[in-house]
Amino acid sequence: MEQESEFNTGSLYSLAIKWRWHLIAIAIISGLAAAVFSSASFIEPKFKSTAVVYPVNIVPYSNESATEQLLQIFQSADVKSKIIEKFDLANHYAIGENSKEPNSKLILEFNDNVAINKTEFESVNIEILDKDPVKACGMVNEIINETNLKLRQLQREKSQEMYAMYAKQLEIQKNEIDTLKSQLRKLRLDNNFIDIGSQAREVTRGMVNAKGGEAERLAGKIQEVGAEYTSLNVRLDAALAYFNKIKGTYDDITGDLNKELTYTNVVTKPFVADTKSYPIRWIIVLSSMLASLFLGFIIISISEGKKKNFRQSH
Repeated sequence: MEQESEFNTGSLYSLAIKWRWHLIAIAIISGLAAAVFSSASFIEPKFKSTAVVYPVNIVPYSNESATEQLLQIFQSADVKSKIIEKFDLANHYAIGENSKEPNSKLILEFNDNVAINKTEFESVNIEILDKDPVKACGMVNEIINETNLKLRQLQREKSQEMYAMYAKQLEIQKNEIDTLKSQLRKLRLDNNFIDIGSQAREVTRGMVNAKGGEAERLAGKIQEVGAEYTSLNVRLDAALAYFNKIKGTYDDITGDLNKELTYTNVVTKPFVADTKSYPIRWIIVLSSMLASLFLGFIIISISEGKKKNFRQSH
């Protein structure tokens, strides 16, 4: 088995030496062909622009992280359509309206040139390839800008819902406070009370100018309405405390509605590339040479094997 392996290896080596000039010629020709066909005349060069951003001012929902939510907005149809429209990518990608399935082709071309992915460091990496390096850089910046606008819109929509809810609660609570104040006012007027708390203390201390009948009458009224008055006061204090609590949250939400927050912290800013990123010609040339060498060697091996079998059979 070992001898057979050595024999096969030796045979392949001998075959490579025998046909070395042919194989070298095949490699050179394929390399030259790859160099020609990977040139700008055949493959349009593309330039890459990159940005790395971290999420800020984003409150995570459910089990999603802030980065995952930011990534979803980056990849959303709304942001994508804004970029396509702003940069007129249908014309830029030479996709006419009369072509078959123009929208599908446009999205496919966009996805081929735009890559947005989460990194292992909880950031988002944006890469855009384009034949125009200025447009590639501009698209990266605009994707970040549109994402900020989209997140701001979503935040304001949520704040608007909360604003309406707390505004309704404030209205209900204010009505309750007004009702309690009205009941207390009526209670004082009906019983000729100015300040029932102070008057109750004066009666208790026997300080009604020695007018015993008047003091007794006043003490009877205070005893009659005191419990109701106290209950109303307790309810009023609780209503005022709750109103102030709601008002604090309401004021915070009102402030949020007017904030111009950003939701991306750009740690690597995009720039206009001065060298192309695609195609990488040396990789194409090397791959073509290796592939042609392998294919050529396989064809030569098969051909030599057939010749050997033919000689042995005759």
